[in-house]
Amino acid sequence: MKPHRGHAQVAAAPKDVEARPHDRPVVLVVDDDASVREGLRFALDEHYAVLDAPHGRSALSIVRAERVDVVLLDILMPEVDGLEILQELKALEPDLPVIMMTAVKTVRTTVAAMKLGASDYVTKPFQEDELIAAIRQALEQRARRAAAPAERDRAERDARLPRTHRLLVIGGEPGWRAALAVVLSRAAGVETSASIADGLNDMLRFRPTCVVLNVKRSTAEAGRFLGALSAQLPACPVLVVCDDVYLGAAPVWESLNIRGVLRPPVRFEDLVDRIGAVLPPGDSLSDPWPRLGESVGRTIDHLSRHYDEDLTVDGIAAITDISASHLAHRFRSELGMSVRDYLTRVRVTIAQDLLAHTDEKLESIAARLGFADTSHLAHVFQRITRRPPSAYRRSTR
Repeated sequence: MKPHRGHAQVAAAPKDVEARPHDRPVVLVVDDDASVREGLRFALDEHYAVLDAPHGRSALSIVRAERVDVVLLDILMPEVDGLEILQELKALEPDLPVIMMTAVKTVRTTVAAMKLGASDYVTKPFQEDELIAAIRQALEQRARRAAAPAERDRAERDARLPRTHRLLVIGGEPGWRAALAVVLSRAAGVETSASIADGLNDMLRFRPTCVVLNVKRSTAEAGRFLGALSAQLPACPVLVVCDDVYLGAAPVWESLNIRGVLRPPVRFEDLVDRIGAVLPPGDSLSDPWPRLGESVGRTIDHLSRHYDEDLTVDGIAAITDISASHLAHRFRSELGMSVRDYLTRVRVTIAQDLLAHTDEKLESIAARLGFADTSHLAHVFQRITRRPPSAYRRSTR
């Protein structure tokens, strides 16, 4: 018989535990509800070796005695809640991925869990595909950390060095993200992410000094991202563009370093000013921070929605109600480039986003962005980025 492990409970018989394949990751399910434990065992057994525990103390005993690769931990449990057990698990094995489970969706709870080191946060009832994807991602992140300690150390050293500002723009329409990236590229490093999931990965790699998050409403996914950002980069300010102006209360804003929740539509000239105002002191700017006039702001807004069309400066000027010569002068004065060059850079920035975050074919991207064909896109892309699209895509994978 196996030696007694205190209060630890494993649902499978001892012979089943001993016989599990060594190459299968081991998932420990911690929940006081036996039906939840059984349901998760049934859902996960095809992919993983599954252990379970009815409460936090028995989970700690299992982690001390058994190999465990990832933990699914319920937050609301009797005696000792999941957040306290999370702290003890991270103290016991700091690199052990822990995914929190709860039926209650709150930004505050998500933030607390992520700050304490949780890898992710899922809500009941579970979607099986979503849960398996969360476990897979947690295991992959742990493997990458184990395989690249030197790279992690270098990133931590780089984060302490003086640097120019780095802005990460997440969400919103492709043209909106690209417009901000191009406008601010002279003064700061800018990257864009279409989704919060992409933004989380880009945040860990890019280590921004400011984040602009565009979401339609407050969601658990947005809360997970904000909690992870606060845990990884606690000094990084956040501007949220969201229909939900009541995104938590003031204490939640403060804990997440949210400097403002802006209700769309937000004028580009106002948003650029707000971003400049929240940048943390101490980091240098590559160039003076842009200041946009109303006519240039209206033009940028129009181009952010019509970047794929065959546009002329005369046509754009007519729409924005100023002369073509005056518009051209204002663009060069405020952005340091022509209207045509600006539009081309917006299209290339969207192409970079698609190449980095999707498997969309180059010919499809070219057609979507208004390029004549794949060769035209490749030529313009290489002229601006100094790399062909294929090499850029490989560098982001």
